[in-house]
Amino acid sequence: MDASPEELAASVVADAHTEVRAFFALAPDDEVRRQFSVLARDVARRSRGRAVSGDNVHLTIAFVGDVAATAIPALRAIGDALPHVGAMLEFDTLGAWRASGVAWIAPQEIPPPLSRMHAALRDALVGAGFPVDARPFRPHVTLARRCVQPQPRTGCPPVRWRVDRLTLMGSQLRPEGPIYTELAAWPLTIAY
Repeated sequence: MDASPEELAASVVADAHTEVRAFFALAPDDEVRRQFSVLARDVARRSRGRAVSGDNVHLTIAFVGDVAATAIPALRAIGDALPHVGAMLEFDTLGAWRASGVAWIAPQEIPPPLSRMHAALRDALVGAGFPVDARPFRPHVTLARRCVQPQPRTGCPPVRWRVDRLTLMGSQLRPEGPIYTELAAWPLTIAY
């Protein structure tokens, strides 16, 4: 029998010698995940790359990096203190980073609640002594990796995502692709 996310998270935290590659991410619902998966397969085929598994679809809000498992409670406390406000995101632009062979989809516009969440998360991580990426926030969802023929940036029919869930994730990098473990999650409220 597979372990639940709570059991997996507890086992990670229980081993004080373990390091966790941690990040905060938005997690889509099943229908949006399905839409991204269909698009990922198509983009991977056209780019001669490898589609990202639908189970791994997420939007990283803040990458923390390798931390001791004992730091997970501090990261959970940061998540607890964030504004838990979501938004509607419309992904309407396909593109690729040629150097890394990664194909992605992104929104042309970032809703203010998500920009504020990113800024609050960055500030809280810095305040708690965690490293943060200094690059501007450019939300995207990775669709395919190892793309041999990355496609140019173009518009696409929109994928509309009601962002209503923030997660703290742990990842293990494997040759066949990353394995993600949900370490904590928070519901987000969307104000209309």
